Amino acid sequence: MRPSSPSPAPSAPPQPSRLLTAYAVPGIGRITPGTDLGRELGGAIRSSGLDLKDGDVVVVASKIVAKAEGALATASSRADVVALVAARTRHTVARRRYGSGTTVSIVRTPAGTVQAAAGLDRSNTEDAHDVILHPDDPDASAEALRASLADRFGVRTAVIVSDTTSRPWRVGVGDFALGCAGLQPLDSQQGLPDDSGRVQEVTVRAVADAIAQAADLVKGAARGRPVAIVRGVGEHVIPGPGPGAAPLNRPLDDDWFRTGHVESAWAALGADPADPAVRPPSGDGADDILARATRALAIARSGTARTPGQDSWRLTVTGSGALIRVRPRPGGGSQADGHPLVEAAVGLGSLIERIATSLAAEDLRCETAWLWEDSGAPGGADIRIALDPALQRS
Repeated sequence: MRPSSPSPAPSAPPQPSRLLTAYAVPGIGRITPGTDLGRELGGAIRSSGLDLKDGDVVVVASKIVAKAEGALATASSRADVVALVAARTRHTVARRRYGSGTTVSIVRTPAGTVQAAAGLDRSNTEDAHDVILHPDDPDASAEALRASLADRFGVRTAVIVSDTTSRPWRVGVGDFALGCAGLQPLDSQQGLPDDSGRVQEVTVRAVADAIAQAADLVKGAARGRPVAIVRGVGEHVIPGPGPGAAPLNRPLDDDWFRTGHVESAWAALGADPADPAVRPPSGDGADDILARATRALAIARSGTARTPGQDSWRLTVTGSGALIRVRPRPGGGSQADGHPLVEAAVGLGSLIERIATSLAAEDLRCETAWLWEDSGAPGGADIRIALDPALQRS
């Protein structure tokens, strides 16, 4: 008698398909300081026939929120813009200079986000000198809108105040949640099994940002539709204001990229970014080897020397930046009371290391040939430079 084969394990019931929809809201009127934004949005939603349902998320461009709240400033010159950015900067991540003469700063804003020019915007303004700032408290702005819309439509809804930013390591810009209310902004998968049964340890989905990006596919300032309704994510909508968008911001002490690689090297060398001799690197690849080498030497020379004897050496760039000559400075004195030859040798070694570090920040490699006098005293060095082949663009 043949043994009976085991019956197959019952298959899991099929999961219902998911449907996500996004609707741009037409008919948003001109927004000016003092506009009742909840009333304006509610009227536009009703007149468009879209309505609001339980679990809907209303995504609103931060620009119209700022306009309604009067978060505006005037900048009649580039210096005014720079001052506005500085006033809204908690921490500078990187600065880059472009051929147009514009210097762009990537900074951490009071809202905790990291954005170019502190998120300031000059597009779609009434006057050429107007600058749109971030709302003072994006989460509070989102909560005020959420409460207003919930009261008008009698539904459980959430609101995201969205903004646009560039993306590290990726080309193009995308929207993110600058502020939110009525929404759980993060969805942690930690401790849950994946499809193969392995326990997930690090996956945390940025739900609020994903919803903002979905909404941006249908809305946009260029289309004249700064508001969208996203439907199909009701499981993330919660009662009350919720934690806001703050949990989406990586804390500074947990940020591996709190400065750019150039700025990190400068900080290690004690360079002062405000030094007029220290110009920000080019952001459009316009700096040749000579420009990079010259800036690297300025960085190596700036700040306070950590060892004596560095001022005993003169630096000369030749060969269109391909060679740096280090030679004794005529009449160069010591910085301490030690033996002059010892101080000169120590200073030379320290200076060469500072130069190599600042060159590396410029994506330049170097080889050093040390020069010695017949007496055994240090005679200087020749530093040959080249672009790092591993970092050249294909």
